[in-house]
Amino acid sequence: MTRISRLLLPALVLAALTGSTALPLEPATPASAAQPPAWTRPAALRPGDTIAFVAPAGPADAEKVAKAKERFEKMGFKVSVPPSLTTRKNRYLAGTDEERAAELNAAFKDKGSQAVFAVKGGYGLTRILHLIDYEAIRNNPKVVLGFSDLTGLHLAIAKKCRLVTFHGPMPQYGLYRDDAGFGYSSDVFWRTVSADKYPKGDSGYTVPLPTDGPKPRKLVGGKAKGRLVGGNLTLIGATMGTPYEIEADGNILFLEDTGEKAYRIDRVLSQLRLSGHLDRFAGVILGTFDGADEVELDAVFRDYFAGRKVPVVTNFPVGHTPFNATLPHGGLVELDADAGTVKVLEAPVTLGARKP
Repeated sequence: MTRISRLLLPALVLAALTGSTALPLEPATPASAAQPPAWTRPAALRPGDTIAFVAPAGPADAEKVAKAKERFEKMGFKVSVPPSLTTRKNRYLAGTDEERAAELNAAFKDKGSQAVFAVKGGYGLTRILHLIDYEAIRNNPKVVLGFSDLTGLHLAIAKKCRLVTFHGPMPQYGLYRDDAGFGYSSDVFWRTVSADKYPKGDSGYTVPLPTDGPKPRKLVGGKAKGRLVGGNLTLIGATMGTPYEIEADGNILFLEDTGEKAYRIDRVLSQLRLSGHLDRFAGVILGTFDGADEVELDAVFRDYFAGRKVPVVTNFPVGHTPFNATLPHGGLVELDADAGTVKVLEAPVTLGARKP
């Protein structure tokens, strides 16, 4: 008896007993065998493009939003601000879950805008991840910006859409001003997403480091290449075990957080280790963790990373400080821990003509 006959025999017996003539369907291809879709990069921004402001997490500040809008318009951009953006408030949220999700989905579907900027973080993104229209994001790839609580959106878009997004300063936190380190953050952001910053075409670049800000320190030497994923450690922990959890295999992990004690950081790193995720990253970039005791934090990082055989740097300028370098989430990068550098291997934006 052939293997196929053995597989069909139980169904044939059942059909004879029930009078049914239907045969079983062919076994489905295991999900693990399916190839993930290719990564997409959004079009680079140019003067004249429209930037949509959204508030999918905490409440927006009218004064700071107005300053950011004015600054962007002086740079030649158009800015779309929903009428209720700065007036909606539901406790610590910028409106109900349905309102925030609808605003975000409308911005992704809008054919007239080329970018979606979350004006601030706070809290609330995880409450609406299941309400986001990921098909609309796939069909309308745009420059998506945010950090902190917006880490949840970066992780979800990476998982569901394979779109490169941008972990960086937001209109209400960083981009509306240029004093102190905020000027550095603003310069790096526009350098990352602007078409005129890629004169040689689809070329990469090394993420600029501030002259007077945090300097990366080697914890474990070496080089590694992979896609850059991560963001706020608390949000990464909050999405573990969900359809939006971080993907580790062969990727470069970057982490930052704010206002968390060393033991809380320890707790989430422990969760990542117990889940097996920490063993599968090709390299690690640790940003700023303001609010934690530096001595305790250093000990925590050594506990989890010093014995690993992948490159690890600490104190990279990314996080809740004025010095917040924009990193392309999902972009191809090379981490050189000995040099303390992150090189983006290809432009994280496309530079050709846009689809009509």
